[in-house]
Amino acid sequence: MGLEPYLKAMNEHPNFDIIIGGRSYDPSPYAAFCMWKGFSDLGIAYHMGKIMECGALCAKPKSKEALAIVRRDSFDIRPLDEAARCTKNSVAAHTLYEKSRPDLLLGPGGALNLTKATYQELPDQRTVRVRGSVFTPETQYTIKLEAARARGYRSAFIGGFRDPILASQLDDFLERGKRRLKDSITFPFKFETHVYGKNGIMKSLEPDPNPTSKELCVVGEAWAETQEQATHVANMARIWCLHGPYPHQIATAGNFAMPFSPFDIPLGPYSEFCIYHIMPVSDPTSLFTITVDSVIGRNTAPGRKSPTIRLKTETKTTNGVHNGTFPEFPSSNLLGQSPSPGFIYLASLASVLRSKNAGPYELTFDIMFPNQQIYNQVKKSNVLTAETISHLYRIPLEEVLVSMWWEPALAYKATIKRPTVSASFGETDTHGNAQHAPLMYLQIPKPNS
Repeated sequence: MGLEPYLKAMNEHPNFDIIIGGRSYDPSPYAAFCMWKGFSDLGIAYHMGKIMECGALCAKPKSKEALAIVRRDSFDIRPLDEAARCTKNSVAAHTLYEKSRPDLLLGPGGALNLTKATYQELPDQRTVRVRGSVFTPETQYTIKLEAARARGYRSAFIGGFRDPILASQLDDFLERGKRRLKDSITFPFKFETHVYGKNGIMKSLEPDPNPTSKELCVVGEAWAETQEQATHVANMARIWCLHGPYPHQIATAGNFAMPFSPFDIPLGPYSEFCIYHIMPVSDPTSLFTITVDSVIGRNTAPGRKSPTIRLKTETKTTNGVHNGTFPEFPSSNLLGQSPSPGFIYLASLASVLRSKNAGPYELTFDIMFPNQQIYNQVKKSNVLTAETISHLYRIPLEEVLVSMWWEPALAYKATIKRPTVSASFGETDTHGNAQHAPLMYLQIPKPNS
């Protein structure tokens, strides 16, 4: 839901103390409170809410809480942790996070347009003032529908291979095991393996599917309509991993190192996305009921004097514990190899290089740079393009949905179609936060090389 149900609740019950809301567009409660207080600029209200719903993620280093001061034509934001500060780049960068693109953000009733937003660092060197955010309403109001459904059960097992003869032909070995399952099991089932040390994290997106690794960890994932059936599938697959034959085998006592028992692990009910749509509505509030409860606690009961309560205030700071205690850039030594002469790895230039889901069907990459000079250098190199992303992740060019530079945050963003729906069967990275590594090794020409 959008801000309208919150605003309705505030108008109908102006003496409220707490509002507990259901599934909502993240900035809706903040924007509704602004509207309730007489601030009618939804561009300002929604942009402020977009940032505030993540606390002080917009600060450097990121910390817990932030304070926003809203005005008619702008808002200020600063972290409450005295060891942190907001910069114009860190605040502008916030709309990169988990979004397909940072400049146009769709929501109930319209879109937040940040193409002309400005970010001004104030004299205290901790606060940023934001202006120019615009909300463009849609003719037809829509809300988003999201749902998942229970569908069967899963079981799993985990273990590893160390024999180099088997490791050299592991794909064929596992494929023969899957065929054996299909020939032996009569009820509906699914089975998938995740081979860590090869492509267990990235699967089809892995640009180097044949790395050199002495040990390979295998997670077997089984699905069936009942828990007993799923565990039976996992059991049969694990036994194949343990005792299946392969060409040139000389180790005949067993193939598979299993670290713990029970060997076959029931994972319980399995759920999957089944609805992810927008729905037109004539009234933004009609589908969302409002109930009111008055809670009379020990300290507020009629006729009872409330004792003095001393609140404990947290005075310690994060002191950059999240991202301020490490070297600013990784050297090529940390990356395990050196770039070609005259080049430098992208990871050695970026201040942030990350991947994350942008909804269950998309995967997005954010690359931010520490200053204008490096940003210009990388942009001028023309290395970061849709074609590069397509080649690097081995996907068709049409599956690169966004490839853009975002100068307010000194950043580049790319968004691609997810190869599988988030958390679906066979998933290897539910949050999508471990898909960035290939980008780290992109080689950027050194200036004047």
